[in-house]
Amino acid sequence: MKRNDLISWSLSGIATIVWLVVVLSFGFLDRVVDNWEATLTMVFGSFLAGSSPEGGGAVAFPVFTKAMGVPGPIARTFGLSIQAVGMTMAVISIYLSRRPIHVRAAVMGSISAIVGFLAAVFLFGEPDEVFWPSSIGPAWAKATFSIVLATTSFLMIRHLRADPKDHTSLRWTPRYDLGVVLVSLAGGVLSSLTGTGANILLFLFLLVLADLDPRIALPTALTVMTAVSIVGFVLFAVVNRQLDVVVEAGRVVNVGGNVTDLDATNSDLLGLWLAAIPVVVWGAPLGSLVASRVKEEHLVGFVAVLAGVEVFTTFILVHELRTELSLITYLAVGLLFLPTFCVVCQRHRFRLFDTEPLI
Repeated sequence: MKRNDLISWSLSGIATIVWLVVVLSFGFLDRVVDNWEATLTMVFGSFLAGSSPEGGGAVAFPVFTKAMGVPGPIARTFGLSIQAVGMTMAVISIYLSRRPIHVRAAVMGSISAIVGFLAAVFLFGEPDEVFWPSSIGPAWAKATFSIVLATTSFLMIRHLRADPKDHTSLRWTPRYDLGVVLVSLAGGVLSSLTGTGANILLFLFLLVLADLDPRIALPTALTVMTAVSIVGFVLFAVVNRQLDVVVEAGRVVNVGGNVTDLDATNSDLLGLWLAAIPVVVWGAPLGSLVASRVKEEHLVGFVAVLAGVEVFTTFILVHELRTELSLITYLAVGLLFLPTFCVVCQRHRFRLFDTEPLI
Protein backbone atom coordinates (compact mmCIF):
# COMPACT_ATOMS: atom_id res chain seq x y z
CA MET A 1 0.00 0.00 0.00
CA LYS A 2 1.30 3.45 -0.91
CA ARG A 3 2.31 5.68 1.97
CA ASN A 4 -0.39 8.30 1.26
CA ASP A 5 -3.08 5.63 0.99
CA LEU A 6 -1.92 4.19 4.29
CA ILE A 7 -2.19 7.63 5.93
CA SER A 8 -5.70 8.13 4.53
CA TRP A 9 -7.04 4.79 5.74
CA SER A 10 -5.25 5.22 9.08
CA LEU A 11 -7.18 8.45 9.62
CA SER A 12 -10.42 6.54 8.99
CA GLY A 13 -9.34 3.95 11.54
CA ILE A 14 -8.47 6.62 14.12
CA ALA A 15 -11.83 8.34 13.56
CA THR A 16 -13.62 5.02 14.12
CA ILE A 17 -11.76 4.38 17.36
CA VAL A 18 -12.55 7.89 18.64
CA TRP A 19 -16.22 7.37 17.72
CA LEU A 20 -16.32 4.04 19.56
CA VAL A 21 -14.74 5.53 22.69
CA VAL A 22 -17.22 8.44 22.72
CA VAL A 23 -20.26 6.22 22.14
CA LEU A 24 -19.31 3.74 24.87
CA SER A 25 -18.07 6.34 27.37
CA PHE A 26 -21.21 8.49 27.20
CA GLY A 27 -23.69 5.62 26.92
CA PHE A 28 -24.89 6.50 23.42
CA LEU A 29 -24.91 2.94 22.05
CA ASP A 30 -28.68 2.53 22.44
CA ARG A 31 -29.31 5.75 20.50
CA VAL A 32 -26.99 4.57 17.74
CA VAL A 33 -28.87 1.28 17.47
CA ASP A 34 -32.24 3.07 17.52
CA ASN A 35 -31.16 5.13 14.51
CA TRP A 36 -29.95 2.26 12.34
CA GLU A 37 -31.81 3.76 9.35
CA ALA A 38 -29.24 6.56 9.26
CA THR A 39 -26.44 4.00 9.13
CA LEU A 40 -28.05 2.18 6.22
CA THR A 41 -28.82 5.42 4.37
CA MET A 42 -25.26 6.67 4.63
CA VAL A 43 -23.81 3.42 3.30
CA PHE A 44 -24.92 4.82 -0.04
CA GLY A 45 -24.67 8.49 0.89
CA SER A 46 -21.06 8.32 2.05
CA PHE A 47 -19.96 6.55 -1.11
CA LEU A 48 -21.73 9.23 -3.14
CA ALA A 49 -20.06 11.96 -1.07
CA GLY A 50 -16.65 10.93 -2.32
CA SER A 51 -17.47 9.69 -5.80
CA SER A 52 -19.93 12.16 -7.32
CA PRO A 53 -20.81 15.87 -7.35
CA GLU A 54 -24.00 15.33 -5.35
CA GLY A 55 -22.48 14.55 -1.97
CA GLY A 56 -23.98 12.58 0.90
CA GLY A 57 -26.74 15.14 1.31
CA ALA A 58 -28.16 14.07 -2.04
CA VAL A 59 -29.13 10.80 -0.37
CA ALA A 60 -29.63 11.95 3.20
CA PHE A 61 -32.00 14.88 2.55
CA PRO A 62 -34.59 13.11 0.35
CA VAL A 63 -34.49 9.82 2.27
CA PHE A 64 -34.69 11.49 5.67
CA THR A 65 -37.45 13.95 4.78
CA LYS A 66 -39.56 11.67 2.57
CA ALA A 67 -39.04 8.11 3.79
CA MET A 68 -38.16 8.64 7.46
CA GLY A 69 -40.27 11.71 8.20
CA VAL A 70 -37.31 13.71 9.54
CA PRO A 71 -38.09 17.46 9.61
CA GLY A 72 -36.26 19.47 6.95
CA PRO A 73 -34.10 21.56 9.35
CA ILE A 74 -32.87 18.40 11.09
CA ALA A 75 -32.10 16.71 7.76
CA ARG A 76 -30.22 19.84 6.67
CA THR A 77 -28.09 19.99 9.82
CA PHE A 78 -27.49 16.25 9.65
CA GLY A 79 -26.28 16.56 6.05
CA LEU A 80 -23.89 19.38 6.89
CA SER A 81 -22.64 17.67 10.05
CA ILE A 82 -22.05 14.28 8.49
CA GLN A 83 -20.41 15.85 5.42
CA ALA A 84 -18.12 17.80 7.74
CA VAL A 85 -16.83 14.37 8.74
CA GLY A 86 -17.17 12.28 5.56
CA MET A 87 -16.28 14.89 2.94
CA THR A 88 -13.32 16.05 5.00
CA MET A 89 -12.03 12.47 4.95
CA ALA A 90 -12.65 12.31 1.19
CA VAL A 91 -10.86 15.62 0.53
CA ILE A 92 -7.89 14.53 2.65
CA SER A 93 -7.74 11.37 0.54
CA ILE A 94 -7.91 13.46 -2.64
CA TYR A 95 -5.05 15.71 -1.58
CA LEU A 96 -2.90 12.85 -0.33
CA SER A 97 -3.35 11.03 -3.64
CA ARG A 98 -2.38 14.26 -5.46
CA ARG A 99 -5.48 14.31 -7.64
CA PRO A 100 -5.58 17.53 -9.71
CA ILE A 101 -7.78 20.38 -8.56
CA HIS A 102 -8.63 23.85 -9.91
CA VAL A 103 -7.21 25.85 -7.01
CA ARG A 104 -8.57 29.22 -8.17
CA ALA A 105 -12.14 27.94 -8.49
CA ALA A 106 -11.85 26.05 -5.20
CA VAL A 107 -10.75 29.13 -3.24
CA MET A 108 -13.20 31.59 -4.81
CA GLY A 109 -16.00 29.04 -4.74
CA SER A 110 -15.47 28.24 -1.07
CA ILE A 111 -15.54 31.90 -0.03
CA SER A 112 -18.60 32.69 -2.16
CA ALA A 113 -20.51 29.59 -1.10
CA ILE A 114 -19.89 30.32 2.58
CA VAL A 115 -21.10 33.91 2.10
CA GLY A 116 -24.26 32.69 0.33
CA PHE A 117 -24.83 30.06 3.00
CA LEU A 118 -24.51 32.47 5.91
CA ALA A 119 -26.56 35.17 4.18
CA ALA A 120 -29.44 32.75 3.57
CA VAL A 121 -29.27 31.35 7.11
CA PHE A 122 -29.48 34.76 8.77
CA LEU A 123 -31.89 36.35 6.28
CA PHE A 124 -34.39 33.50 6.01
CA GLY A 125 -33.67 31.51 9.15
CA GLU A 126 -35.54 31.58 12.44
CA PRO A 127 -32.78 31.16 15.06
CA ASP A 128 -35.14 31.45 18.02
CA GLU A 129 -36.86 28.19 17.09
CA VAL A 130 -35.47 24.71 17.73
CA PHE A 131 -33.13 23.48 14.95
CA TRP A 132 -33.08 26.95 13.33
CA PRO A 133 -35.65 26.34 10.53
CA SER A 134 -35.92 28.47 7.40
CA SER A 135 -38.94 30.58 6.57
CA ILE A 136 -38.83 28.95 3.13
CA GLY A 137 -41.19 25.99 3.37
CA PRO A 138 -39.76 22.44 3.31
CA ALA A 139 -41.88 21.48 0.30
CA TRP A 140 -40.28 24.26 -1.74
CA ALA A 141 -36.83 23.13 -0.61
CA LYS A 142 -37.60 19.54 -1.69
CA ALA A 143 -38.89 20.70 -5.07
CA THR A 144 -35.83 22.90 -5.64
CA PHE A 145 -33.52 20.03 -4.75
CA SER A 146 -35.33 17.75 -7.21
CA ILE A 147 -34.93 20.32 -9.99
CA VAL A 148 -31.20 20.69 -9.36
CA LEU A 149 -30.56 16.95 -9.07
CA ALA A 150 -32.56 16.14 -12.22
CA THR A 151 -30.67 18.85 -14.13
CA THR A 152 -27.38 17.39 -12.93
CA SER A 153 -28.31 13.96 -14.21
CA PHE A 154 -29.48 15.30 -17.58
CA LEU A 155 -26.36 17.38 -18.17
CA MET A 156 -23.97 14.62 -17.11
CA ILE A 157 -25.61 12.14 -19.48
CA ARG A 158 -25.56 14.74 -22.26
CA HIS A 159 -21.89 15.44 -21.58
CA LEU A 160 -21.06 11.75 -21.68
CA ARG A 161 -22.85 11.14 -24.98
CA ALA A 162 -21.39 14.19 -26.73
CA ASP A 163 -18.66 13.91 -29.34
CA PRO A 164 -15.28 13.97 -27.52
CA LYS A 165 -14.20 16.67 -30.01
CA ASP A 166 -16.75 19.00 -28.39
CA HIS A 167 -14.81 18.90 -25.11
CA THR A 168 -11.67 21.02 -25.18
CA SER A 169 -9.62 22.93 -22.66
CA LEU A 170 -10.75 26.54 -22.60
CA ARG A 171 -8.84 29.69 -21.75
CA TRP A 172 -9.84 30.76 -18.23
CA THR A 173 -11.05 34.36 -18.23
CA PRO A 174 -12.21 36.86 -15.56
CA ARG A 175 -15.78 36.10 -16.61
CA TYR A 176 -15.27 32.56 -15.39
CA ASP A 177 -14.18 34.00 -12.03
CA LEU A 178 -17.45 35.91 -11.88
CA GLY A 179 -19.35 32.79 -12.89
CA VAL A 180 -17.76 30.76 -10.10
CA VAL A 181 -18.65 33.47 -7.57
CA LEU A 182 -22.31 33.70 -8.65
CA VAL A 183 -22.87 29.96 -8.98
CA SER A 184 -21.22 29.28 -5.62
CA LEU A 185 -23.34 31.97 -3.96
CA ALA A 186 -26.47 30.22 -5.24
CA GLY A 187 -25.05 26.88 -4.11
CA GLY A 188 -24.49 28.26 -0.64
CA VAL A 189 -28.11 29.39 -0.45
CA LEU A 190 -29.33 25.94 -1.55
CA SER A 191 -27.03 24.30 1.01
CA SER A 192 -28.66 26.37 3.77
CA LEU A 193 -31.96 24.63 2.96
CA THR A 194 -30.95 21.07 2.12
CA GLY A 195 -27.45 20.58 3.51
CA THR A 196 -25.94 20.23 0.04
CA GLY A 197 -25.95 22.09 -3.26
CA ALA A 198 -22.79 24.18 -3.58
CA ASN A 199 -20.89 21.18 -4.89
CA ILE A 200 -23.60 20.27 -7.40
CA LEU A 201 -23.96 23.73 -8.95
CA LEU A 202 -20.21 24.40 -9.12
CA PHE A 203 -19.55 21.01 -10.68
CA LEU A 204 -22.15 21.68 -13.37
CA PHE A 205 -20.62 25.09 -14.09
CA LEU A 206 -17.09 23.73 -14.37
CA LEU A 207 -18.13 20.73 -16.45
CA VAL A 208 -20.73 22.25 -18.77
CA LEU A 209 -19.58 25.84 -19.21
CA ALA A 210 -15.83 25.68 -18.56
CA ASP A 211 -15.30 22.28 -20.21
CA LEU A 212 -13.13 21.28 -17.27
CA ASP A 213 -12.13 17.63 -17.04
CA PRO A 214 -14.58 15.85 -14.65
CA ARG A 215 -11.61 14.40 -12.80
CA ILE A 216 -10.62 17.98 -11.91
CA ALA A 217 -14.11 19.46 -11.53
CA LEU A 218 -15.23 16.79 -9.04
CA PRO A 219 -12.53 17.24 -6.36
CA THR A 220 -12.80 21.01 -6.82
CA ALA A 221 -16.55 20.92 -6.12
CA LEU A 222 -16.07 18.55 -3.18
CA THR A 223 -13.54 20.93 -1.66
CA VAL A 224 -16.05 23.79 -1.79
CA MET A 225 -18.86 21.75 -0.23
CA THR A 226 -16.50 20.54 2.49
CA ALA A 227 -15.77 24.15 3.45
CA VAL A 228 -19.49 24.97 3.58
CA SER A 229 -20.22 21.81 5.58
CA ILE A 230 -17.59 22.65 8.19
CA VAL A 231 -19.00 26.18 8.57
CA GLY A 232 -22.54 24.78 8.81
CA PHE A 233 -21.46 22.21 11.38
CA VAL A 234 -19.81 24.86 13.53
CA LEU A 235 -22.81 27.20 13.27
CA PHE A 236 -25.67 24.74 13.77
CA ALA A 237 -24.17 21.85 15.69
CA VAL A 238 -21.67 23.70 17.90
CA VAL A 239 -22.72 27.36 18.28
CA ASN A 240 -26.49 26.68 18.14
CA ARG A 241 -25.93 23.41 20.07
CA GLN A 242 -28.23 21.33 17.88
CA LEU A 243 -26.26 18.17 18.71
CA ASP A 244 -26.99 18.73 22.41
CA VAL A 245 -30.11 16.58 22.27
CA VAL A 246 -31.67 15.07 25.40
CA VAL A 247 -33.92 12.03 24.91
CA GLU A 248 -36.25 10.69 27.58
CA ALA A 249 -38.82 7.90 27.14
CA GLY A 250 -38.64 8.08 23.38
CA ARG A 251 -39.11 11.84 23.24
CA VAL A 252 -36.66 14.65 22.50
CA VAL A 253 -37.22 16.91 25.50
CA ASN A 254 -34.36 19.39 25.15
CA VAL A 255 -32.22 20.71 22.31
CA GLY A 256 -29.37 23.09 23.08
CA GLY A 257 -30.95 24.11 26.36
CA ASN A 258 -34.38 24.74 24.80
CA VAL A 259 -37.26 22.68 26.15
CA THR A 260 -39.23 20.89 23.43
CA ASP A 261 -41.25 17.73 22.84
CA LEU A 262 -40.49 15.83 19.64
CA ASP A 263 -40.61 12.20 18.55
CA ALA A 264 -37.12 10.78 19.04
CA THR A 265 -37.57 8.33 16.16
CA ASN A 266 -37.09 11.15 13.65
CA SER A 267 -35.75 14.10 15.66
CA ASP A 268 -32.77 12.75 17.60
CA LEU A 269 -30.11 14.58 15.57
CA LEU A 270 -27.28 13.38 17.80
CA GLY A 271 -28.37 9.75 17.46
CA LEU A 272 -28.70 10.07 13.69
CA TRP A 273 -25.27 11.67 13.41
CA LEU A 274 -23.50 9.14 15.63
CA ALA A 275 -25.15 6.24 13.81
CA ALA A 276 -23.75 7.44 10.50
CA ILE A 277 -20.19 8.42 11.45
CA PRO A 278 -18.54 4.95 11.35
CA VAL A 279 -19.92 4.47 7.85
CA VAL A 280 -18.96 7.80 6.33
CA VAL A 281 -15.37 7.84 7.60
CA TRP A 282 -14.77 4.77 5.44
CA GLY A 283 -17.36 5.20 2.69
CA ALA A 284 -16.39 8.71 1.52
CA PRO A 285 -12.67 7.94 0.98
CA LEU A 286 -13.66 4.66 -0.66
CA GLY A 287 -16.02 6.51 -3.00
CA SER A 288 -13.25 8.96 -3.88
CA LEU A 289 -10.90 6.08 -4.65
CA VAL A 290 -13.46 4.29 -6.81
CA ALA A 291 -14.35 7.50 -8.67
CA SER A 292 -10.73 7.90 -9.72
CA ARG A 293 -10.71 4.42 -11.28
CA VAL A 294 -14.27 3.55 -12.39
CA LYS A 295 -15.51 4.29 -15.89
CA GLU A 296 -17.26 7.62 -16.15
CA GLU A 297 -20.37 6.17 -17.80
CA HIS A 298 -20.96 3.86 -14.81
CA LEU A 299 -20.80 6.76 -12.39
CA VAL A 300 -23.12 8.83 -14.58
CA GLY A 301 -25.58 5.96 -14.75
CA PHE A 302 -25.64 5.69 -10.97
CA VAL A 303 -26.27 9.43 -10.62
CA ALA A 304 -29.02 9.28 -13.26
CA VAL A 305 -30.85 6.52 -11.39
CA LEU A 306 -30.56 8.45 -8.15
CA ALA A 307 -31.96 11.59 -9.76
CA GLY A 308 -34.85 9.67 -11.29
CA VAL A 309 -35.79 8.11 -7.97
CA GLU A 310 -35.52 11.50 -6.22
CA VAL A 311 -37.83 13.27 -8.67
CA PHE A 312 -40.30 10.38 -8.69
CA THR A 313 -40.51 10.25 -4.89
CA THR A 314 -40.97 14.02 -4.80
CA PHE A 315 -44.11 13.67 -6.91
CA ILE A 316 -45.37 10.74 -4.84
CA LEU A 317 -44.46 11.68 -1.27
CA VAL A 318 -44.62 15.49 -1.12
CA HIS A 319 -48.33 15.89 -0.50
CA GLU A 320 -48.24 19.64 -1.20
CA LEU A 321 -47.73 18.77 -4.86
CA ARG A 322 -51.27 17.44 -4.85
CA THR A 323 -52.77 20.52 -3.25
CA GLU A 324 -50.69 23.61 -4.11
CA LEU A 325 -50.89 24.70 -7.74
CA SER A 326 -48.05 27.19 -7.29
CA LEU A 327 -45.68 24.45 -6.11
CA ILE A 328 -46.69 22.14 -8.96
CA THR A 329 -46.09 24.94 -11.44
CA TYR A 330 -42.73 25.79 -9.88
CA LEU A 331 -41.51 22.19 -10.12
CA ALA A 332 -42.72 21.71 -13.69
CA VAL A 333 -41.28 25.00 -14.93
CA GLY A 334 -38.01 24.38 -13.09
CA LEU A 335 -37.57 20.92 -14.59
CA LEU A 336 -37.94 22.46 -18.06
CA PHE A 337 -36.20 25.80 -17.57
CA LEU A 338 -32.97 24.96 -15.72
CA PRO A 339 -31.70 22.21 -18.08
CA THR A 340 -32.66 24.32 -21.11
CA PHE A 341 -30.94 27.39 -19.69
CA CYS A 342 -27.75 25.39 -19.06
CA VAL A 343 -27.75 23.98 -22.59
CA VAL A 344 -28.23 27.43 -24.13
CA CYS A 345 -25.39 28.84 -22.03
CA GLN A 346 -23.17 25.96 -23.07
CA ARG A 347 -23.80 26.57 -26.77
CA HIS A 348 -22.86 30.24 -26.40
CA ARG A 349 -20.10 29.76 -23.84
CA PHE A 350 -17.32 31.14 -26.09
CA ARG A 351 -19.06 34.50 -26.43
CA LEU A 352 -20.62 34.45 -22.99
CA PHE A 353 -17.31 33.97 -21.20
CA ASP A 354 -15.06 35.66 -23.75
CA THR A 355 -13.01 32.50 -24.11
CA GLU A 356 -11.59 30.22 -26.79
CA PRO A 357 -10.15 26.70 -26.96
CA LEU A 358 -6.56 26.27 -25.91
CA ILE A 359 -4.43 24.64 -28.59
